[in-house]
Amino acid sequence: MIPFPTGNTVKITLVGAGAIGSLWAGALARQGHAIHLWRRQTDTAFTLQWQGLDAPDTDTFTFCCNQPERLTSSDVILITVKAFQVLESIKSIAPWLRTATPVIVMHNGMGTENEVLQLLPDNPVLYATTSQAALRVDRQSVRHTGVGPTFLGAVNRAGEQWQSLAGVLNTALAPCQWHEDIHAPQWQKLAVNCAINPLTAILQCRNGELAAPDFTAELTGICREVAAVMTAAGYPTRSETLLQRTLTVIQATAANYSSMQQDVANQRPTEIDAITGFLIEQAHHFQLATPANFALWQQIKHLEQNYG
Repeated sequence: MIPFPTGNTVKITLVGAGAIGSLWAGALARQGHAIHLWRRQTDTAFTLQWQGLDAPDTDTFTFCCNQPERLTSSDVILITVKAFQVLESIKSIAPWLRTATPVIVMHNGMGTENEVLQLLPDNPVLYATTSQAALRVDRQSVRHTGVGPTFLGAVNRAGEQWQSLAGVLNTALAPCQWHEDIHAPQWQKLAVNCAINPLTAILQCRNGELAAPDFTAELTGICREVAAVMTAAGYPTRSETLLQRTLTVIQATAANYSSMQQDVANQRPTEIDAITGFLIEQAHHFQLATPANFALWQQIKHLEQNYG
């Protein structure tokens, strides 16, 4: 294992500065790490107002942006864009990326891994899944709105040497821990996202509204289908377990808006293909029917096609 001694400054290039990217950028900067942003915008600097959970005060950080030499000298790359932006993001940094540099990919949903490994055949590649919640107040302000576990794990042999990166993330936003099979927590997160994200986006409501008895039957049907696909994929679970976990998340994040709700509200592309779409693809592979999830996928695609 390659160590990152506690207390040492780590040079991190963070690709993407949306809600979750900004949350991690500020949290890592508060620990004294050297954060460099790689963004679609061409600015060479970005000032972020960062507000912690239940904290009245904000921290202000100014980050350097889009500096190829900073990217090349980075100790680690953290990619926090949406699933459908991952491949283009990697292509944008590839000319300056050293093959020894570990790359962490963090997004909602699943399904990008094989193509990422093709683009980065020699880099240590890790995936992270997080239940930390953040809200973009405006373009330069982010607020931490909920605590949840983050899991980090390798998806190639070179990545297995970088377990110490879980400690770096944990000191910034606890809890974060290493997982020997990152697909297990990815599936667990996907199950909850399949239930909460499309429904809140369609209804344009906060997560907590799904706790109403009116939604029990629909949530049960979604979880039943997800449990069947997960079990076929080698991650056996019961629909009752998934339903209870989903209801727990709904209660714990009752005041929050899901990322998909925010995307639809702002007429942005959603991650439906990496969440429900991935589930449906896996279901087809195992010859399983997912009518409840397919109906939600169709509704979100219809909303996207009718923006504006």
